[in-house]
Amino acid sequence: MLSESDVQVPLATGGKPATHAIIPVGCGGIAQAVTQHYKSATPSSREQPPAAVIAVEPSTAACLNASLSNLGHKTESSSVTIDNVADSIMCGMNCGTLSTTAWPILRNGVDASVVVSDLDAHNAVQEFLQHGVAAGPCGASTLAALEAVCANAEERERLGLDESAVVVLFCTEGARGYVVPTE
Repeated sequence: MLSESDVQVPLATGGKPATHAIIPVGCGGIAQAVTQHYKSATPSSREQPPAAVIAVEPSTAACLNASLSNLGHKTESSSVTIDNVADSIMCGMNCGTLSTTAWPILRNGVDASVVVSDLDAHNAVQEFLQHGVAAGPCGASTLAALEAVCANAEERERLGLDESAVVVLFCTEGARGYVVPTE
């Protein structure tokens, strides 16, 4: 997936590399791989600065977001576990506990952590469909995260999300049925 995006992004952008990568987080395995890839000291054939990595989680199980927010309040060697994780249409991300292997990489490499609701994810599924992309709620959560960051001028500026940004949304789930949220 990462090798493919390294080839496809410059082809689609006239040679520009990714400046931002947005990845869903469940237990953190895929997010760890994406973070390591984009933050690597020796990225394959890339002479550009590392891309910003933006992680997205459901509001019902935002263990990375809680862990990053908790830095300085407890040891940095362990992440926060979310007790009583509620169901989410983003069921592939409904973990509540990060992998102990992923946590150090995510702690040191993620530039922003975004939490989205089921309704945000559903709306992103619908928006993707309007553009011919059949994504499930986990995959569409990356679009919901991009929209949330872009709606916050301070965060958008901090992350350098401007008209020159090249954003890769890692869609980790194809279309599937789910109960449509009402709020």
